Amino acid sequence: MLYSFTYFKVKAWWLVPLFQWHGMLSIFQYKKAKGLVDVKIQNEKGRVFYVLSCWQTKEDMLAYRNKGAHLKAMKATKKLGKADSVSFVAYSEPSFDYCKTLLRSTRGTLNQLIC
Repeated sequence: MLYSFTYFKVKAWWLVPLFQWHGMLSIFQYKKAKGLVDVKIQNEKGRVFYVLSCWQTKEDMLAYRNKGAHLKAMKATKKLGKADSVSFVAYSEPSFDYCKTLLRSTRGTLNQLIC
């Protein structure tokens, strides 16, 4: 399965509600997305968020990423905070700790695909 792991740190506490609004709209889009197997969200320290999503194909993941509410959220990233992500293939669901380690080891290569 193809996994995508995203880190997002909101710049300031007063921007969290706007970030959450974009997040909620993206979740509605997730529910309709073709090829989505599962999605999990984790919040850390109030302004740090992680999203782990599992997709049937790379094409399904890119179709979700590049349109609708998620695209609008990506365009608002610089205004709201800092993001980084990594996509990779795994045979079983990875833990958030594993994904954080993987992301740190690939930092600076936004949306790198590891196969």
